[in-house]
Amino acid sequence: MGKKIRPRITEEEFDIVLKSREGVVSETLPNDYNQEKPFVLSAWGNDGKMMDIDKYCEHYALPRESIGSYKLVSHTGTPFYNIVFKDKYIDDEIDIEHIQSVLEDELDTIYFYEPKPFSLPTETVLKWADLHFGAHIRNLLITKDYDSTILREGLLKSVYETNLLGHKKVHVHIMGDLIESFSGLNHINSWLSLDKSEVGANAVKLCTKMLHDVFSQIDNLGKVKIVGGNHDRLSKANDEDVKAGAAELIAWGLELLGYDVEFHPYIITHQVGGINHILLHGDKGISKKTTEDILWKYGKKGVFNFIFEAHLHSIIEKLSVSQRAKFRTIKDDAIDHRRMHCPSFFTGNYYSETLGYNSNAGYIRVFDNGKGFPELDFRSV
Repeated sequence: MGKKIRPRITEEEFDIVLKSREGVVSETLPNDYNQEKPFVLSAWGNDGKMMDIDKYCEHYALPRESIGSYKLVSHTGTPFYNIVFKDKYIDDEIDIEHIQSVLEDELDTIYFYEPKPFSLPTETVLKWADLHFGAHIRNLLITKDYDSTILREGLLKSVYETNLLGHKKVHVHIMGDLIESFSGLNHINSWLSLDKSEVGANAVKLCTKMLHDVFSQIDNLGKVKIVGGNHDRLSKANDEDVKAGAAELIAWGLELLGYDVEFHPYIITHQVGGINHILLHGDKGISKKTTEDILWKYGKKGVFNFIFEAHLHSIIEKLSVSQRAKFRTIKDDAIDHRRMHCPSFFTGNYYSETLGYNSNAGYIRVFDNGKGFPELDFRSV
């Protein structure tokens, strides 16, 4: 724990940030980020003059005090700084038992279901996608500011609007990416848009407490269903933790608090009224399956099956550049099933904006219309 193991970002890794499309695009894409040329952090200033290293760091929100050495590279057509960061002391070991003991010590059962009067006999479902608790976005041209306080306000807005309707029962489905990063190293550029106090065990603990604060204000709360997302992994590398360990810990913490929670790393089914909800995050291989394949294995006969996915930070289906002008908000639709993407609370960062993508934060409310078909209410926050 806490041992010195490696530079925070090596020269080779930072070259990837500058020269590789994969290095600057988050795994959870707001849409299909196809580019003709690689994106680099240009050293040209807005005044047409070459920026020195101090201005360069200020312009791109790089931690100047953490830079050990740098070199201006100008032979590539677009000048940029090749930067090597100083050694950092990071905690690269994950002690799951320690995190669980912290949660057990701090999260006692304090939620007890108390039925409240209702005006509608139907049950409804709140769909929350891509919370990215711990992300810290500021001062972009189009993309709105974002942090855990803004997230909490958006979640509470969805709760207040739902409470006004007076449903008999309100269920919550969280569609993955509850946190921005556990390790702070999900991507080479993750640290550029993180609240440093909301990573590691703190991300799990504080996200759990925030969700409790929100859940406790839902009238007649029913079941909570949580699927894991790629940002919910405990490890730095995506292939080292494919079970969304951070989301599982958050779900476990919510159970300690007294909520009826089910977690699964990649798929959950939940029938509410005549609607069978099939929940996916959207990053796993299962999302590449056809709708028919998913329904064959996870659907229910005799009811309407609705597949919900997230991950794109948009309700626009992931399309190629040539297809975007003809995008569909619903991927598949038939008499007995539908498949679509949910809007996200997190709407993007610096890199998605430089690539020209943005969307509005929002959520979906779904309920059976009394005839076995879904009613959808798209809401912005």
